[in-house]
Amino acid sequence: MSTYSTAPPSDDVQVRCPRLGHQVHFGYCRAENLGSPCFKALDCWHLQFDVVGHFKQTLSEADFAEAFLHQARPKMQTLVDLIRQAKQETSEEPSGPGKGSA
Repeated sequence: MSTYSTAPPSDDVQVRCPRLGHQVHFGYCRAENLGSPCFKALDCWHLQFDVVGHFKQTLSEADFAEAFLHQARPKMQTLVDLIRQAKQETSEEPSGPGKGSA
């Protein structure tokens, strides 16, 4: 029976990256995001080793939360918010013949 280790696998072990579409080793996932872990690392590596335990040992609570617990807003929500903001800015602009004249 094998143990479920928090030690990352060696670089010869790779998994398929759903973002890149090809195999990557854990070293890439650990520092993919400007030196921070990829937000998908927990999903991609959980079958290989205790990736949650590994990151909880190696990252501060704040860094762990930043990397994995703060979900990005869905693109559709971002678009709706941008449209709403643009409409609001347009309705606040003065209109009429004297617009923009001093």
